[in-house]
Amino acid sequence: MEERIIIMKPFKSDGCSMFPDGNWGDCCFEHDKKYYEGGTSKDRSKADWDMLGCVWDKGHPIVAIVMYLGVRLFGAGILPTPFRWGFGHKWPRSKPKKVKKGGPDED
Repeated sequence: MEERIIIMKPFKSDGCSMFPDGNWGDCCFEHDKKYYEGGTSKDRSKADWDMLGCVWDKGHPIVAIVMYLGVRLFGAGILPTPFRWGFGHKWPRSKPKKVKKGGPDED
């Protein structure tokens, strides 16, 4: 069987997608990095919980809950949105065997 290589789009964060950037902008940037690459549903759940915790820890529990609900409802990888789970991949996405990143260098 031939091995496919998927080249991802360069990474770009839009901050807190469809939400105002407050002092929690860094939480959104980290969340975007995780959403860019995608992964399993467990990975997505962890990314969303991490964002909730980050925003909560900045003193905004209500904002954290609203943002969490928003990403759970509208961030699914099956949606053709620019902020979906796995947005670094072409949509619709099939499962790759190997990924070559076109985004920022990682150590």
